[in-house]
Amino acid sequence: MASVQGQGQGVGGKRLRVVDVLGAVLAETTRFQASDLKEASPEQDSSAELIVTTRQRVELDLAWTEGHGRLPQHITARPDATVLQAELEQSLAAAESGATASIQHWATQEPGRYRRLLTGGTLFGDPLRTPLGTEWPCATCGQRGHLPCAGCAGRGARVCADCQGHRRCPCQDCRGLGRRACSVCEGRGQRPGPVATSAPPDTPMPLVDCAACSQGWLPCTRCASQGDIPCARCAASGQMVCPDCAGEQTGDCRDCGATGWLHRWGHLREHLETQDLLDVHHPDPATAAAVATRYQQVEALDTACLVEQVRYTTAPMAVQAIHRLRLPVRHARLLVAGQAMEFTALGPALDVVDRQNIAAVLLAHDLATLEKNAAGSGHHLADALQRFLQSPLNRELAARTPPAEIDKRFPGLVDSTYQQSATVATQRAVERLWLQAARRPRLHGLAGTAVVAGLAVVLGSPQWGIWGSSILGLTTGVAGWTVADWQLRRRLAQTLRIPQGDRLLRPLRQSAVVRRWQVTSLAAAVLVAVASAASMTQLPHVRTHAAQAQASATLSRQLDAWWSSAAGPDLRLRPYPDAALLASATQTPQAEPRARLVRAWQLLLGTGGVAADPGAAERMLEGLDRHTELAGSIAIAQARASVALRARSASAMQAAAAALETLPEPLPSEALYTLALVQLTPVQTGRGSGTAKGLATLQQAADLGHASACFELGRRLALGLGLRRDLVAARRYLGYADAKGVPGAAQALTALH
Repeated sequence: MASVQGQGQGVGGKRLRVVDVLGAVLAETTRFQASDLKEASPEQDSSAELIVTTRQRVELDLAWTEGHGRLPQHITARPDATVLQAELEQSLAAAESGATASIQHWATQEPGRYRRLLTGGTLFGDPLRTPLGTEWPCATCGQRGHLPCAGCAGRGARVCADCQGHRRCPCQDCRGLGRRACSVCEGRGQRPGPVATSAPPDTPMPLVDCAACSQGWLPCTRCASQGDIPCARCAASGQMVCPDCAGEQTGDCRDCGATGWLHRWGHLREHLETQDLLDVHHPDPATAAAVATRYQQVEALDTACLVEQVRYTTAPMAVQAIHRLRLPVRHARLLVAGQAMEFTALGPALDVVDRQNIAAVLLAHDLATLEKNAAGSGHHLADALQRFLQSPLNRELAARTPPAEIDKRFPGLVDSTYQQSATVATQRAVERLWLQAARRPRLHGLAGTAVVAGLAVVLGSPQWGIWGSSILGLTTGVAGWTVADWQLRRRLAQTLRIPQGDRLLRPLRQSAVVRRWQVTSLAAAVLVAVASAASMTQLPHVRTHAAQAQASATLSRQLDAWWSSAAGPDLRLRPYPDAALLASATQTPQAEPRARLVRAWQLLLGTGGVAADPGAAERMLEGLDRHTELAGSIAIAQARASVALRARSASAMQAAAAALETLPEPLPSEALYTLALVQLTPVQTGRGSGTAKGLATLQQAADLGHASACFELGRRLALGLGLRRDLVAARRYLGYADAKGVPGAAQALTALH
């Protein structure tokens, strides 16, 4: 470099100032610009004298490479290794003989310019660096690339490792014995026999021969009592495929890598050793130290210094260059955040030493202001946070960008202590702003949750019930809380007024302070919603509806218990629903068909504390004929009502019997019992065999386990009504009825005794 542009000369002849250079640095990392910096005193120019001593030495040698296969196409081949060695050594000797002349020629080309020897390989021509090689067939495999497999001696197979060539292996079930122990007697040949019932308790248990085996052994079915089975691994052949060659009988030659050829090639290699010594002279020792630190890599001096003198000294394989240089230096004193700071700029481009210091000072000033507002009253916290986040570096730290990316984008600007402090301060500031924004609408939100939950109970209880409407109110309150939380985040992000403000709110999801507030407010919303719903349940119409719903649910459970009762086929013994609930539910013709049918049976049988009323039961059955799924039970109930109301009407009894006999076979026991009652009415028994037919039907119902039929049949057997008197049978039937709980059965059984 023969000359350098005037110190600090900018574009268009305008003088470049240190404050302008620092302003460009601040704009990239902080919120400050060059206009925010003030000069405490005029800038002062000086220069530093540098003596750079560069020593470089060239070393030449041969590099060799050996490998498998043919020579690569870009390498020139020679007939044999002797010719290759001689030719490469000749090239090395020629290169060494011309090295001194090449270095002297380089040193005398431009003696007035600061320059260095280039990297290795630039002093000599390409022919000297052209690689040469030779190749020869592999003597081990005879250029075939393969050798007979050593593991199988070229046969491709080995003796089976499992059966050792015997083709059979011991049976695993019997372990080669050909038999196995009996599982019944556990190999003992005898097992315990039966003990006589009249024998004393301490009589030892006799032993009998095991019928399943012969002296405790059974023949092995797997090996057919042979003790061994065909080898599964070699398919009873005694041999297996060789694992080394996979049956190919040959293997790759390791010497040539299965290529059949070997090669070797070499080339001339040049190595350049460089040593730089820098000596700096300046009146200010701190400036001299800064220059020595900044220009440890002296290549940068080529564009930063003025060359005053260059002297070269050459040797057969080395060169030494001594450069005397002058480096422009400028000193500036600036006011940064109210405090004076001195800066040193080097070279025409004003490369400011420790330029990061000013950015670090300003960043630390904003950080201290933010921490003070976050710990204080918090009135100006939003403004302090906005100013702090105007810095690109602080925004990345607040968004939890990984430290590796921070160091890559802002190298050496701040240390890990600042990064940690900035992240914590931003987190605390955002948390406090969050709490400030969240406390204001908290009471309004809780009041709204209470109103919504109460209205849901008041308006929804007639349709969905108390519990359903309460859950709806609670869900609405939680949904409102979620929407309010989302709006709070959005409003806070807009308040920050910086790009991608929502990124700063993401760490709030892991914040213990915010999470504790969210849990507290959500629990308060739930409690308010539950309390509001609970208070609304005390309103008259809500309580009335709740009582009706509870009664309906109770009746539904009792009806299900009646229909699915395991008490037996006798409807008289089933657990009937509460009479008041059942009567209230069947007051209208639109009542549930099942409830009306059960109410009719309750009135027919007079159970559950209700007096028998066959007429009311028959009226209750009116209009149920359209329900085909209940047709059988309805026909039985209508026949029972006819027996109670029109037992003297022959036509009515004939119609009732015909209706029962047309039911699908087999008839249920209740239908048989009712048919027996119809057939045993006086108008039916007066006909020839009417009594015998009725008793046969009654006997059939009793045999099916109908308790009332057993009671009636036992009573007739005890008194001899239509049957031959049989006290034993009567006692059996009456005992069964008494065990089932038929009223009057116990008294009849006592009278029989």
